Order: sequence, then C-alpha cells, then structure tokens
Amino acid sequence: MVTFVEDRSCITQFELGEMFCRGNQQTQDLEQAFKWYLAAAKKGSRQAQHRLGMMYARGQGVAQNYARSYAWCKVAAFQHSRRAKRKLKCIEAKMSWDQVRRGNWLAQEFYDRYVAKQQSAAASSAPVGSSG
Repeated sequence: MVTFVEDRSCITQFELGEMFCRGNQQTQDLEQAFKWYLAAAKKGSRQAQHRLGMMYARGQGVAQNYARSYAWCKVAAFQHSRRAKRKLKCIEAKMSWDQVRRGNWLAQEFYDRYVAKQQSAAASSAPVGSSG
C-alpha cells in the first residue's frame, strides 16, 4: 500500500496524513502523519504545507522548529491559505529576528523547489492553445 500511495497524488498523500494525525489512540501516529504531509507538501498541497507548519510549531511528530514552521506556513500563505496567513503572526511572535530571517530564507527555498516547480510542470503539460 505504501508504494501505491507514494506514487499517487498529493491529495491521497494529504488524506493519509490526516488519517494518521486524526486517528484514535490506537491509530494516531504523528510521525507517519508528518511523513505523508511532507510528501503532499512537496507536491504543492497548501493544506499539507499548513499542517507541516503547525506540526513544527507544536513539535508534533517532529522536533519543534519555529523557522521551519514559519517557512511552511508562509509557503501555504503564498498559495492563498487564509489559515496559514493567520498562523504566521502567532508563530512570528515566538521567534527571534534570526529565526524569522531563517524562516523567510527557507520559505523562498521551499517555494522555489516545490511550488514553482509544480506550477511550471503544470503549465508545460497544458495543451497548446488552451486557456485556463
């Protein structure tokens, strides 16, 4: 099943992350949730990017890291996630100036690597002469 999901869309990966994150005491596995959210985030899912940001902020399934939290929420906010935009202010209030600087650098890195790359691939695969 894992190989099947790894080859699927970011929606499937996000939903698997949700299943692990929101499971009951026996099925909840925050490390697995983080893994699947990360896979979906790397494919451009703003929901997964927001969830990663919150997991980093809370130290759920991963070591707490405000710079990475800020970065992933900012990437989601770049993609018009209102929730991520609201969370950025809360996260930033807990950060030092150096952490904010690092978070901004990471956000640009993540955006260029995962979001812009996905948008470019989608644009190049559109039929010639088609209009969105």
